[in-house]
Amino acid sequence: MLRIAVTGGIACGKSLAGTCLEKMGVAVRDADDLAHELMEPGAPAYGPVVAEFGKGILNGDGRIDRRRLGRLVFGNPARREALNRIVHPKVREQWERWLDEQPGSCAAAAVIIPLLFETGAERDWDAVICVTADAAAQEQRLRNRGLSPEEIRGRLNAQMPLGRKAEKADYVLTNNGTPEWLEEQVRNVLKHILEK
Repeated sequence: MLRIAVTGGIACGKSLAGTCLEKMGVAVRDADDLAHELMEPGAPAYGPVVAEFGKGILNGDGRIDRRRLGRLVFGNPARREALNRIVHPKVREQWERWLDEQPGSCAAAAVIIPLLFETGAERDWDAVICVTADAAAQEQRLRNRGLSPEEIRGRLNAQMPLGRKAEKADYVLTNNGTPEWLEEQVRNVLKHILEK
């Protein structure tokens, strides 16, 4: 089974690329979804995250409010690093387990990992795909998600520059156009990966 990592910047279309891969028969798992699952009450990262950041990050039903947590970490590299130290090793264990569980009939499996390079997780993949978009498209998509200009700036500044991610990847997709255009790029890249 081929192991594919999908990375890129925030609001560049990594999830859309993952959906395209799924339509093409690739098993797909999103590291962000794993992180959210691991921070649910009773899950392995919940207690350590609450202990590190305090009960002020919890909403009324005791769940971690990701928006509140985001406000604490995206403007503060030390706090962001503390969160990453708690969550990322657990997320990595989960995606490795998921990859191992894929059936032998599975030709390819992909994990969407936004912080692939930032966390040093780029080894042991048969292919790394980076999804990019221009800054204006990223900012508009983040505004559409309800983020303030300060939140947008914080999230964009917290990530490795897109150009560096693209340089490190095996394949680069540009998502400035239509979903159909991105899907065509995904199809071409997947064909190349499977043939290689």
